[in-house]
Amino acid sequence: IAIDDVVKILLSREDGRNDVLQEYIVIKRKAGGTKTHRKLFDKLHLRRPEEGALCLSGLTEGLRKNSLNIARELQRARGVERVITCTRMSRQKIRHVVVTDDVLLADRLVQNGTIVLSFMQFERMFER
Repeated sequence: IAIDDVVKILLSREDGRNDVLQEYIVIKRKAGGTKTHRKLFDKLHLRRPEEGALCLSGLTEGLRKNSLNIARELQRARGVERVITCTRMSRQKIRHVVVTDDVLLADRLVQNGTIVLSFMQFERMFER
C-alpha cells in the first residue's frame, strides 16, 4: 500500500482509546535509496535492502502516535516510495509482540505473524 494510505490508517482513530486499530503495517526496504535517505533508514533500522522490518501499529495510543510520526517522516522523504514496501497485516494473525533491534531477527519474526518493535518504539509505547 502507499505511504499516504498508511498515514490515513494511523489517523483513522484519534479518539484516545488503546488497542483500536484493526491492522498493523510492516515496512521493508526493497533496494536502492539516496544519501538523503540514509539517515532515515539508519534511524528505522532498515540499513540494507531486503534486511529487517519496521512495524507500525496502534497497540497503545503512544505507539500509534509514534507510528504516525514515522509514517509522516517517510511521507516527507522524496522518492522513498520507490525503495520501501508497505504491507497491511491483520491484527487477527498476531502471535507475539517482540522488542528487538536485531535486524535479521525482526525480518524472520514478521514473516511468522509477530509484531516487532524497536527499543525506540518500546520506549514510546506508554507515552500519552
